[in-house]
Amino acid sequence: MSNPTPPANGHRPDPAPPVPAPAPEPAVRVPWAYAAALVSLAANLVLCVRRDDRAFVAFAQLNLLLLFWCARRFDAAPHGSAARGRARLAVWLLTASLTAGFTWRMCALLPAPVAAAAWVLAAATVGVGFYLLFVRDGK
Repeated sequence: MSNPTPPANGHRPDPAPPVPAPAPEPAVRVPWAYAAALVSLAANLVLCVRRDDRAFVAFAQLNLLLLFWCARRFDAAPHGSAARGRARLAVWLLTASLTAGFTWRMCALLPAPVAAAAWVLAAATVGVGFYLLFVRDGK
């Protein structure tokens, strides 16, 4: 029980500060950019399956979906965490495989010297992506 008499100096002690209510859990929201990208990806899939190589279209679509998912996980992970490192690796691998897949598909239509130049540019793109994501790492 508390003592109802005031202290000898005549001042009453300050009441305890109120305990803040716990913050509500944030609702999971999909940004409009992601939603628009997924809708355009689905529309592109419908158009491409009718006229193109279905295996390549399936590869590209699945790869892009996984890339969007991994990029979202990368953005959501705290800096320096193992989850962010895994998501970073997945994003790099998916972009490297997309680059290789599109270069392979494009080089089938090009003359040999131009195709060789395209492969050199694709390798440079993947190498610079590796440098920026893993070596430089936000410095």
